[in-house]
Amino acid sequence: MEYKSSELKAGIFIIISVLIFIAFLVVIIGANRWEEKDTYRTRFDFVGGVEKGSLIRYSGMEVGRVVDLYLPEDNSAGVEILMEITKGTPIHSDSRAFITTIGLLGAFYIEITSGSLDAPLLKPGDLISSRNVTAFAQMSDSATEITDELSELLNRFNDLLNEENRENINVMISSLSEISATSTKNMDTVVNNLNEITKNLNKTVQGINNLLAVNDSSITNSVQGLESLVTESNKIVSNLNNMIENMDYHMTQNGDSYSEMMGHLNSLIRNLEIFSQSIKEQPWNLVRKSPLPERELP
Repeated sequence: MEYKSSELKAGIFIIISVLIFIAFLVVIIGANRWEEKDTYRTRFDFVGGVEKGSLIRYSGMEVGRVVDLYLPEDNSAGVEILMEITKGTPIHSDSRAFITTIGLLGAFYIEITSGSLDAPLLKPGDLISSRNVTAFAQMSDSATEITDELSELLNRFNDLLNEENRENINVMISSLSEISATSTKNMDTVVNNLNEITKNLNKTVQGINNLLAVNDSSITNSVQGLESLVTESNKIVSNLNNMIENMDYHMTQNGDSYSEMMGHLNSLIRNLEIFSQSIKEQPWNLVRKSPLPERELP
């Protein structure tokens, strides 16, 4: 069968178009679709914006996509996400997954941190620890609530500043102004009094300084005299202590002699008492050697 040149050109054009279309699909879908993948899991309390096909990035580099989202089989809180990640991606046990966006209004994706080099690597199928980050939608809800509360606060503030309350506030401000003026006058009086007291104190201190300057030599001599007196007193006390120590020593050494002497003194005193008594009774003994003979009674 013979083909016309126009048909050959049309066939070649179609083949080239199909090849270009396939190349375009490869570029759009990504050649990494045919790379080997590992599956990992992670859980989030809120997954707003993340869906099947969402990007997975590791330290900012695209490494995979979200395969599925489902509720955990153990009925725990949150949503579990199944991810396909390029084989060989070093995900450590302390790596963390969190949801973020590219820019303020960009698409949501899951970012995985690199973790530390000392931490062990996770195995395919393991659960990657997650970190819940407040999404923009949640922030919008919170901002809406805050705006409503601010509106309510402004309404109450407007109610507070009605005509009657404004008049009361004006009266209160006027009263405060009068009190402030009176307090200012009183404070001026107090300050003036304090200045006078300070001047008098300065004069008194100056007089004391002059008195000390005049009597400085007398005070010095008195102090020196007191020092000499204290020195002499210390010497006298030292001599007394030495004398007492010597007396104690002699009393200790001659205790027996003192006791014997005291015994002799006691005997002498007794003998003197006997002698005195005998003299009183027989005073002639002082002049006669022998007593008179007794007279016979008639």
